[in-house]
Order: sequence, then C-alpha cells, then structure tokens
Amino acid sequence: MDDSSFICGDHSFLSIIQANLPWEPNSSPYRMAFLTCHAVALLTFIVSSVTGNLSQVDKLWSLLPAIYAWMCVVDSRTTLMAGLTTLWSIRLTYNFYRRGGYAWPPWQGDEDYRWECIRRGNLGGWWTLLTNKRIMVLFNFVFISLFQNYLLLYIASPSFVAWSMAMRGVHCPSGEGGETLGVPPPLNIYDAIACFLFMAAFIVETMADSQQYNFQNKKREWKSSLESGGGFANAIKSISNNTFLKEYRDGFCQSGLFAIVRKPAYAGEQAIWISYYLFSVAASYSGDSRPEHYW
Repeated sequence: MDDSSFICGDHSFLSIIQANLPWEPNSSPYRMAFLTCHAVALLTFIVSSVTGNLSQVDKLWSLLPAIYAWMCVVDSRTTLMAGLTTLWSIRLTYNFYRRGGYAWPPWQGDEDYRWECIRRGNLGGWWTLLTNKRIMVLFNFVFISLFQNYLLLYIASPSFVAWSMAMRGVHCPSGEGGETLGVPPPLNIYDAIACFLFMAAFIVETMADSQQYNFQNKKREWKSSLESGGGFANAIKSISNNTFLKEYRDGFCQSGLFAIVRKPAYAGEQAIWISYYLFSVAASYSGDSRPEHYW
C-alpha cells in the first residue's frame, strides 16, 4: 500500500501496518511501533528464558510508552503528550532504580517476588499448573513477554490517535472543495484539562512513591533494631504514637496519602492514563467535527 488511505478513511489493521506515507516513506509510527513492540517482546522472552529472571519487561515498563509517544511527534499536541509521558517515565524509572530494579549487566537486578511464588506453587489452585516448566515457558511467552508489551503499546495509543488526526488535518481533503486544511488541529480546552489532570495525578504518584520509599526504609531499620536489641526501635517507641508503631507491625504504610487511599500510586497511575486518553479526544475535536471523528 503506497497511499494515505489509512489516515483519510481506511482504518483497518492491515492498512495501518502496511501503509507507506507518500510524503515521507516508511515513517508511519504505527509500523515502527508494531515492529518495535514485537522485537522487544521476543528479546525479553529470550533474555528471561536464558537468565531465569522473569522481570525483564519490568525494566522496560517505564521506558517504552515514552518511546512510542516520541515516534508520533508531528505537532504541538503530540509534542506535549511525549513530554508528559517522558516526565512520567523519568519518575517511574528513578523509583524502579532506587528499589534495586536495575543492575549491571542489565538482565540482572531484582526479580518480582511474585514470580518465585508462582514457580513454587504457593498460590495453589490453577496457579499450580505453572510449576510445570513447559507450561511456564508458554506463560512467559504469551503473557509476561507478549501481552505485557501489547499493553505498553496500548497505553501509548492516544499518541497514535493524535498523530492520525494531525496528519488528517494536513494531508486529507476537507469540505466540499476537497482541499486540505494544511495544518493539524490546534490545541484546545480539552488539552488543557488533560494536561491539568495528568500533572495532578503525577504529583500524587510522586508523593506516594516518596512516602512509601521512606516508610519501607524506616520499617527495615526498625525490624533490624528489634532483632539486634538495639536502641533504634526503643527510640521510635519513645517519640512515636501508637498509629505509627501499628504501621510497622502491620508492615504497610497507613499515613499520609495512604490514609486516604490504600494504593495512592496505583490510583494516580490510573488517573494519568485516563487523562492521557483525553488528548485523543482533544485531537479529534473541532467546531465542525462529525460524530465519527470522536475516537
């Protein structure tokens, strides 16, 4: 396929993946992202199979959505979206790093403890099927490597919608005269709302990360002091209220944002990607848009 029909009307899967843009051959971000997604999925499957560390996708989780978003940059909206995604990426990458997620060589580093629980059959029920090595290999390929990479691509899908609408505005005939507008859709109030909500959720996530990280460090110090009979635990007792001590005994943070929402970082994460979706609504909106232009 050597035309722009997939932008101006044909949104079938094959037209999107096979299309060449006549004004810039081989530049479709759909194609580049599709190939990148499967290459990364294959790489993570091979590396995790060889090393036995199933957390290879985790190391790339914070990076891939930003990479996909930058593939789509063609106007002010897609640039804004890529910038916000990069901000999210930096926060999550740093948080993963300080928790020991990265190491050298890069395929090492901490593995999510839940994978070991699954290998040992600790969860019981149907999960015990994964104690079979052949089934675990299949699970690694289909879910851990392939599905999770599809999910990361899907997370960035509003950027592809924004790119498509920008290209439609520039290259596709519009109106009765059949002339192209020559410009992508401008930023509008929906972009402002999406940006505000994104940044609000980002701040919540950043605060939750900091509170959780500090709590876990203090909890480890407290447990270590108890085991050694040291003074840190006694000092904590002398200056802390019962609620604070209860957090250490229970093993999870219950103050700050965690007193309002049990998982504030997860809540912020969901809010971030809902607000990110609003950018695709903004890209699809114009004063004379037909209903089918809303994605």
